[in-house]
Amino acid sequence: MQIRTKLSIQFIILVAGILLLSLCFIYVKFRQLTENEFYDSLRSKALMTAEMVLREEGKLEPLPADTAGPLEGSQALPFRENIVIYNAQFQKVFAFNRASEPLSKAMLTTLKAGEEQHFLHGPFHALGLWHKSQQGISYFVVAESVFNSEALLNLRNILLISFFLGIGIVAAGGWFYAGQALAPMARIVNQVDRIRPSDLSARLDAPNSHDEVSRLVITFNRLLDRIQFAFRMQKNFISNVSHELKNPLSVIIAQLEIALDRRERSAEEYCDTLVSVLEDTRELNEMTEKLLQLARVYSEDADIAFEQVRLDEIMLQTRDALLRLRPDYHIAFDLEGMPDDEDQLCILGNEPLLRAAFLNLMDNGCKYSPDKRVEVKIHFDPLGRHRVEITDQGPGIPVKDLQLVFQPFYRSAQHIHIRGSGIGLSLVDSILKIHHIALDVASVQGQGTTFWLRFPKAA
Repeated sequence: MQIRTKLSIQFIILVAGILLLSLCFIYVKFRQLTENEFYDSLRSKALMTAEMVLREEGKLEPLPADTAGPLEGSQALPFRENIVIYNAQFQKVFAFNRASEPLSKAMLTTLKAGEEQHFLHGPFHALGLWHKSQQGISYFVVAESVFNSEALLNLRNILLISFFLGIGIVAAGGWFYAGQALAPMARIVNQVDRIRPSDLSARLDAPNSHDEVSRLVITFNRLLDRIQFAFRMQKNFISNVSHELKNPLSVIIAQLEIALDRRERSAEEYCDTLVSVLEDTRELNEMTEKLLQLARVYSEDADIAFEQVRLDEIMLQTRDALLRLRPDYHIAFDLEGMPDDEDQLCILGNEPLLRAAFLNLMDNGCKYSPDKRVEVKIHFDPLGRHRVEITDQGPGIPVKDLQLVFQPFYRSAQHIHIRGSGIGLSLVDSILKIHHIALDVASVQGQGTTFWLRFPKAA
């Protein structure tokens, strides 16, 4: 079922229910008013008749039993109202229409308890009440009549016509306004249908309103931005990976081909070739490892396990691991605000990924510093808002490159002579985003670069 049809049906049912309740309320209240007027009229007739009849109370005698029932043959004439008076012994002493059916003793006994009773007697609506004569004798007066209000019948017909006419108008209006409300959605569907994978630059036209449709368009355009960025990143990633893997492989192949040349070469030349091939292979292995880590971060974002780990231990173990790989590096370590409670040293994170991020930051700092030295400072905070500073004394990063260094495979032109893959900082940025760790960088050319890591408040 289409949304327009569903909304129209729901709107019709809702309005029909409200309209039906309103019309029923009007009918019931009007009927109550009509019945009250009807019984007021019966009461007046009963009291007037009782006053007139009881003026000659001494002449009243119980009516004969043969006059209590309806007359036979042509004498039984139809009537629409009647007034009957009973004495204390429930004997009929007066009847305006003697042909009327008398009330049974069981009914009279039931009606005796109340001061005034409304009840049904055959086709009549009846009112019964007790009335005392001038001599203080109580009589039970029953006034009955056929309740047939033409006004009530006409009102019922008018309300029924109004109900069905109103439902028809509501159905037409609901269908029209549902179409008007969903018209922007139809335009959005048509625009989305025209978007092709070959051209993800197309965007939806956002209306000038601030309603839900406008928010939907803005959200969808942001989604298209992310999809376009992901496609572009994927395209660039494949292009760069193929280029970055092809270059070292080509160099290794060329070196091996030269080494296998038939011309005789000295052992020193073969040794230099093998050393060069080993360096290229290590570089290729390092880049492959970073690519695998980057792919894992992108593909397993929601499945990465987090646990409580000590920040100082991870940093120290990462430093020791890097120094074992590169003994020529120098990494100075400083801890500030060391708490007494060891629990305050812990953060929530994935230890292998955090090691990879810290390792890349330290390695980059040492690699680009002339003295192969970096300074690492950890500022502990009682609330868990720890900060880590990693500072090098390298040539610095140009201002125009500060926002580009976190893109995969991006390398500044002034650092092109230094071995690297351009993946490290991109991997660092992705890992820190998963851990909700803010990363800031400041650099002054000729003086060095500082990376600040600001950890979120402890849970």
